[in-house]
Amino acid sequence: MNKFKLALSVSTIVSAVGCHSPDIKTDPQIVIKNPADGGAISQLVSLTFSTDKQKELSQFNTAGLDSEWRILANGEKALDILVSLAPGEEKTVSFSTDGKLVEDVAYAELSVRTGGEWQGKAYQADGFSFENVKQFESPEQLTDHSYYLRYEGPGWENDLIGYRLYLDWRNGIDVFAKTGAKPGLAGVGQDGYDSYHELADWGADVLKVGSSLGLGALGRIKGEEVIHFQEVDNTSWTLLGDNKLSASFNVNYQGWSVANKKVDVSTDYTIHAGDPTTLVKVTLSEPIDNLVTGLVNHPNTHFIKQQYKNWEVIATYGAQSIAAEGDELGLAIFYQTNEVSEQYRGQHDYLVKFNPTTNLTYGLMAVWPQHPSSPKNRQEFEALLNDKLHVLAFPVEATVTY
Repeated sequence: MNKFKLALSVSTIVSAVGCHSPDIKTDPQIVIKNPADGGAISQLVSLTFSTDKQKELSQFNTAGLDSEWRILANGEKALDILVSLAPGEEKTVSFSTDGKLVEDVAYAELSVRTGGEWQGKAYQADGFSFENVKQFESPEQLTDHSYYLRYEGPGWENDLIGYRLYLDWRNGIDVFAKTGAKPGLAGVGQDGYDSYHELADWGADVLKVGSSLGLGALGRIKGEEVIHFQEVDNTSWTLLGDNKLSASFNVNYQGWSVANKKVDVSTDYTIHAGDPTTLVKVTLSEPIDNLVTGLVNHPNTHFIKQQYKNWEVIATYGAQSIAAEGDELGLAIFYQTNEVSEQYRGQHDYLVKFNPTTNLTYGLMAVWPQHPSSPKNRQEFEALLNDKLHVLAFPVEATVTY
């Protein structure tokens, strides 16, 4: 199994087998099976239990595997387990009070500048002092280069890659390449708004977004043009979870107007350990027929398109990193074919146009070959995309037995 394989989250409601009493009489076990048509890659399995079972089991972790109990929005708990199985392989996992010490590799944040005041559309302060927040509502004057949000918006990362979202009208998604597995975003941009463009010990900002959507941001089509978030009544950000194996946040846009048509859009972003992919879940107040996502179209890159079952991916690979001349970067967007009406090349992006709906899910992924655990060339990157498609189509299955 190649070391650059990735994980994908699977949410599973657990069925109990052989349970004859509310008390645990034997050691509980988890049976995890990877379908024969699945991918030979790691996956993050999320197990949910009844309230009674949570109380019985929450003292345990899994023996020999990275796992953690995660608190859900409703106050209940889920057990997240990072597993790696070959297609068709089955593994029985025991609960243990002496589980592995899990390394904290997933992280999400939004950091706001303090100690100054607004002067027009710019935030003026002596020096750079920032404070992390769990909730945020964009002030009316916030725009690009307001120097108010550290690296201009929320950031998120795991052991393989990092990302940032411009939390202003641009709404583009950028890539932070990482040189190693340790979290590094908490220190990025603390000294200003230029240093993270230079390659440092932790990594660097490596994608030129320009007028594009960057990697997997949302836009709306008006004629031949992709409209960003120039007209929005209100934008807010909420940290949903910052755990050891996963991190997630929400960005909510109220009154996004294009061609006099307003819609509310809520987006949940989630990243997991061992997986450079970010999963994006989108909820709209009403269906619209011009919603798109896309990835920046840089020259001298190879365009890639693959499909397996009901999942498809578009990707680019080549010397599109700005870290150094000739530095390569792989970018990809995964989507379900029944949620998409069209895929085409726009002025600045390779675009994916969604069918009118109120709920959809897609994934975005960046791979930097300089990371020790990343694909090293286009062929390995394409193999990774294929494996990811198989995991999306046939995720692992899990059952708890007592």
